Amino acid sequence: MDYARTLTKRPRELSAKQAGGLIGLAALASLLLLALPLLGYPFRLLITIVHELSHGLVAILTGGDFVRFVVYPNGAGLAYTSGGWRLVIIPAGYLGVALFGAGLIWLGRSARWSRVALALIGGLMMYFALRYGLPSVFAGEILAGMLTTVSGLIFGGLFLLAAIKAPLGGVMFVLHLIAFQAAITALTDLVGLIGLSSRFFNAPENDALSMAQLTFIPAIVWAVLWGVVAFALIGGAVWLTWLRPAVRAINGH
Repeated sequence: MDYARTLTKRPRELSAKQAGGLIGLAALASLLLLALPLLGYPFRLLITIVHELSHGLVAILTGGDFVRFVVYPNGAGLAYTSGGWRLVIIPAGYLGVALFGAGLIWLGRSARWSRVALALIGGLMMYFALRYGLPSVFAGEILAGMLTTVSGLIFGGLFLLAAIKAPLGGVMFVLHLIAFQAAITALTDLVGLIGLSSRFFNAPENDALSMAQLTFIPAIVWAVLWGVVAFALIGGAVWLTWLRPAVRAINGH
């Protein structure tokens, strides 16, 4: 298949074979980014933005306030919230990334919804970068706050531009690349969190430790639980979107 032509031409619909080829290409690109951390660094920032926004948005949904968030050059991040249900806010970061990836995988089965999803992500990313990222600049975290705001605006602008201007093949490729990066990062970060949570002494601050302090249930329990939920979300999306239709086609249903 001529993938370059599929990415650049402007059909109204893609065949199942073309869509499958683009999804496979996005998966290979995601694996390549894993092997080349320098190229994957922008996506590390993107997923951290999603992680911190998930904390903040759940704070709002549970009656609290989302003050601001910040992403640091090393890929770590921090969301500043007040009020709300901490029992739900704390796990929202890791699980929010997993849900984000799973949702994009599911939406990616439709050409129309792929474009809508990419446009929505782009617009919201730009808004949240200004509304909740920019305040970090004025809170004293100037360099990290600028990184947060600028990267959010760049990502959002690129996604919005792709949704409006890119051909269907390009939209599906970009959407699935983001989805795979979110899914892979969610799972690998949780594996890392499980490793950190198994350290009973000198463990760095993390979400699982915060949950342990709140509930008196060991951090390792929360890390493993979140890992299971994240795997179920992503695995469920893969099953519903790709595997179940393939099984039905094989069985003649």
